[in-house]
Amino acid sequence: MSHVQLTKRQSALICSSQTRMDVTAPLRVFGGARATVQTLRRATMVHAHEAALLMSGAATAPRRLVGGGYKQASSMSPHATARTAPRTRPVLLVHGFGGSKSHWSLVAKALSAGGLNVKAITYAPLGTSVERLAGQLVADVEATLSQTSADKVHLVGHSLGGVIIAQAIADPRLHGRVDTVVTLGSPFGGSPWAGLLPFFEIVRALRRGSPLLRRLASTPLPEGVRWLSVTAALDIIVPGLRSVPFHAQAETITVNDVGHLGMLKSEQVIGCIAAALCQQSAASAAEEAIRLLPNAS
Repeated sequence: MSHVQLTKRQSALICSSQTRMDVTAPLRVFGGARATVQTLRRATMVHAHEAALLMSGAATAPRRLVGGGYKQASSMSPHATARTAPRTRPVLLVHGFGGSKSHWSLVAKALSAGGLNVKAITYAPLGTSVERLAGQLVADVEATLSQTSADKVHLVGHSLGGVIIAQAIADPRLHGRVDTVVTLGSPFGGSPWAGLLPFFEIVRALRRGSPLLRRLASTPLPEGVRWLSVTAALDIIVPGLRSVPFHAQAETITVNDVGHLGMLKSEQVIGCIAAALCQQSAASAAEEAIRLLPNAS
C-alpha cells in the first residue's frame, strides 16, 4: 500500500475545506427544506383549487353526465362568420368527462382574439362510448369544413376529449382534413380513477391497458397531423406520463403548479394552445387577450 505524505500546506487546505463544508452544510439543508416547504405549499393550494372547481360543478354534474346526448358544435367566437378566410382554419373544442362547453370560455376568448373561428361540442358521456362520440365528432368536422370552406381543422381536447379526438382522427374520413391536435391531460395511459365507475363502458375504456387505449397506442399518427400534448405536473386525475401519447412524433409540454381542471384556466396552458394554433401575424392579439383574461392563473 502506497503512503502519501501531506505537506503542512496541503493539510491546512484540506482542514480549511472541511471547516467550510461543516459551516455551509446546515445552510444548504435549510435552503433545501425551505424549497420543499414552498413546493408543498404550492401543491396544496393547487389541489385546494382543484377541489373547489369540482365542488362548483357538482350541482349540475348529473345532468352533464347522463342527459342531453351529443350536441353539434356551436360557435364560441363572438364575431364568427359563416365563411372565414381560406387561410383560417376553424377550431373544434372537445371537453372532458362531466365537462361542458362553458369550461372552454377562456380558451375560446384567446383563440378568437387570434382570429380563429372557434366551436365547441357538448356531450353526456354515460350511456355512450368513445367510438360513438368520435363518429359524431367526425361528422361535426365534415360539417364545419363545409360551412367554412376551410381545408383543415384544429382539434383541441381536454381529458376524455383528447381520447375522443385520437379515435376520430384514425377515421379515414378525416385523413388530410386535420391540421393540429392539442390534448390537455388526456388519459392515453389510463386514469387511476377509472375504477370508480366500472359499470359504464366509457369509464372502463379509460382504465390503464384497456383494449381501446391499446388500439389507439398502436394506431399510426395520420400523415400531416401535428400533435401537441400538454401535461400538468400536479394532475392527480391523469398523473405523471399517463397523458403523453404513445406517438413518437407528438410534442409534449409539461406545465408546473397546475392541476387537471386548472389547465383550462391557466395562462401558461392557454398560451401554449394559442401559440400552436394562431398564425404568427395574430400572435400578439392572442397574447394580449391572454393577459386580459380575468380568471387565468
